[in-house]
This record gives sequence, structure tokens and C-alpha cells, in this order.
Amino acid sequence: MAEAKKIDEENGDSLWMDAIRKEMKNIRVAFEEHEGDPNDLIGYQEITGHLVFDVKLGENFRRKARYCADGHETAPPASVTYSTVVSRDSVRLMLLVAALNGLDVQGADIQNAYLNAPNREKVWIRAGPEFGDDEGKCFIVTKALYGLKSAGSSFRAFLAKKLDELGFYSCPADPDVWRRPATLSDGTEYYEYVLTYVEEARGILEEVAGHVKLKNDKIEPPENYLGAKLAFKYKDGIGRWTISSEDYVKAAIKTVEASLATKHKRFKMTFGDTPMTGSFIPELDGSPELDSEGTQFFQELIGILRWATELGRVDVLHEVSILSQYQAGPREGHLEQALRIFGFLKKHPKLTFWMDPELPKVDYGKFQTNPEDFKEMYRNAREELPFDMPVPRGAPVTITAYVDASHAANKVTRKSHSGFIIFVHRGGGKMAIIYSQSGESEADTCDRKISTCPFHFFCKPFYIFGRASIA
Repeated sequence: MAEAKKIDEENGDSLWMDAIRKEMKNIRVAFEEHEGDPNDLIGYQEITGHLVFDVKLGENFRRKARYCADGHETAPPASVTYSTVVSRDSVRLMLLVAALNGLDVQGADIQNAYLNAPNREKVWIRAGPEFGDDEGKCFIVTKALYGLKSAGSSFRAFLAKKLDELGFYSCPADPDVWRRPATLSDGTEYYEYVLTYVEEARGILEEVAGHVKLKNDKIEPPENYLGAKLAFKYKDGIGRWTISSEDYVKAAIKTVEASLATKHKRFKMTFGDTPMTGSFIPELDGSPELDSEGTQFFQELIGILRWATELGRVDVLHEVSILSQYQAGPREGHLEQALRIFGFLKKHPKLTFWMDPELPKVDYGKFQTNPEDFKEMYRNAREELPFDMPVPRGAPVTITAYVDASHAANKVTRKSHSGFIIFVHRGGGKMAIIYSQSGESEADTCDRKISTCPFHFFCKPFYIFGRASIA
């Protein structure tokens, strides 16, 4: 507090103090003054709090202050504190479903999200100077203040209760995807969806806004998701949602370059037309082992790269997966190849995922198998569908899975690497299930994963390409 005031005085402004005042005004709802002796609060525990500061680069360098409870000092609560968030696969599927059925996608941030939920822990706090005229007073924390162990689960339970009251049902495959049957003006039946990620919400938000305060009272199409850019674009006259990781990749490269220029000067970023050197065999690398500082740097690089693949950089997914095996004892050769991947990303920073609902241009007639060939080994095999699968609504889809493996490729352990890509797109053709030579068990494994997805619309053919196991 004193340091923030000092910085403002040096800069000739009041940006940090204004941020503190704004934050304390917003969280005042979380406190209830106790005028008696705090020792009379049976079962309550005294806690302290602190301010966290940040500069919002994407908001014209806006100064932000956040008041947090020192929850690490409290006793573990008796209730569960785990809080889930919507999966990235569900978000991608939602964007496809929206494009496929002509549905609007809206997003919003819930302002001071946790403070909408009641506090599950019995704690009180002695107000410090950041409370202004209330300094020294005793306050009972009545809302799920940031920093408390149960704050996340308290807010999730609160939001779940509100969505349940609005007629939404949590999906078994992803509890943070909520659906509700609805009908368009032309009689078409579909599902309305709300996807929740802590204080962010995607989907039908006008009704939700009646129960919580939205940041800046804004409901608008989402523009970003966990570091990736979202955009609705048209191609060949058909609207599609897109996901781009360009901004994240550029920021990651700057971070790595800064580390190379200061702490790791003996290493450098290399560039090539491929993410890794074609002749490099990681399990046979005999370069010196990295010291503790180098190992930490390698692990940081792998973490950054793995998130880039989550945001759509599938062109480096295989290489990142291979190098990830050596995080416990990496060598200089592994680090050099990781830096080469960053060089590849710097050379090719742009890659956009198109949530394309159209069918891929594949001759499905080439993938024909005689079911009798598998009866001897899979005599009683049958598809298992979820018992609580809801009635399908909306446009039908086709699921295409590409599967492959590098059989016994590791020259030391003879282990294999299996990979699969699953596409969900517009349905077409007659009802059928076509298997490759990999057998029905692998198709059944993949089919079960998709049949439990939270987006229950009618699935037409399920095609498998390849010979690898995806269990």
C-alpha cells in the first residue's frame, strides 16, 4: 500500500491508488462488520490478507489491484475444494456445433466472480490500511473471497445452482458443459449450451446475466480463449469459427529469446524447415547432461511448447511429445532441438484452426472390410452406449479418426508412439460403421470416447484410418 502510493507520487499520478480504491470498493460486499468481541466468534479463525498488483497490457496498461485472503494460513476445510473447468475439446466441439446449426456464440466475464458465492469457511479479518476509514475493524468474511481454499468450488457450486434453476443440465462427459432443449422459430429442435471456465461463460448468457454481475455489462462474441484468438470467418460462403495461436507463439518466442540473451547465453535458437533435425535420435543422444539450471530451462521450454500444441500448433505436436520424455534427465542435444522448435515457430508463426463443418475430401469407398474376418477374435463384441444419452438434436455429424503408430521405433526400449486425430464434421452418406485392419476393438475404444462427448447430436458413419491402437 505504501509502496503503491510512493510509486504514484514519483510518477505524478494516482493510477495504483485508484486501482486499490476500486478493488476495495468492489469486494466490500464480501465483508460483514462484527461490532462485538472477535473472541466471541466461536468456530471462526482469524486470517490476514494482501494485495496483488498487475498491469493489463491488453487494456492500455491499466493498473489492477486484487485483494486476496491468505488462505494458506487457514485449516483445511471439511468439504471438497476441487473445482473443474470446461475442457478444450468441448470448446472446439461447441464452435463446430454452432457453425453446423447456425447458432450464435456469445461470451462474457463475470465481475468479481467468487464474490457472488457464499463463503463455506468460518473466518474473520482485521481491516488494514487498504480498508480506508474502516481500518482496525473486525469483519466476518461472508463471500468466497479470492485466496480462500474453498473459493473456487464455492463459486462453481453457486453457478451450477443458478444454471440448474434455469433448466440447464450438466453433461456427464464434461460437467462444465450445460445443455437445455430448445426449438427454433421454424420448429427445428436443438440444444442451448453454456460452457463455464471459472468466471468466463460461453453460450446463452442473457438469462445468466440476471443472476450475476457481468464485467462491463458486456455480452459479445468471444475473441480469445486461454491465449488463443477466436474469430468467425467465411470461406466458400460458409461461416466457420477459427482458433489462432499466433499471439501466444510470438509472446513465447520473445520470452525464450530474453532468457537466451541473459541466463542461457551459451545456447542459441536455430532455424530450419522442420521442427527437429531429421537425423536426430533423442534416445541415442550422447551429449553432456544438463545441470539443474539447464534442466529447469528445458522443462520450461517443453511446458510452453505443450501449451502451444493445445492451442492448435499440431505441426510440432510429435516433436514436443518425443522430447517430453526426457524432462527428468535432459541432455544438451535435447535442449538444442527444443530451441530448434522455437526457431521453426518463429519462422512459421501463423497457423489457424478452422472448425470446418464440411466433409473431408476422402474416398471412403476404399475403406471396406468384411466383418466376418473379425468374428473369431471379437465374437461377442457390441457397441456400448451411455445409458443416460439424451435424445439427439440438431444436424447429424460424421466422425473420422486417423490413427497411426511408429512400431518399435525407439532404438533403446523398442517402444512405439501411437497418435490419433479425430475429426467431427457434417454428416453425410448412409448409416454405416467401417473399420480398418486394426480391428473392431480399437474402433470401439475410440467410438466410446466420442459417444460420451457432451454434444449429443446424431452421429452417422465412424471411419478409422490406420493400424495403431489408441487405447
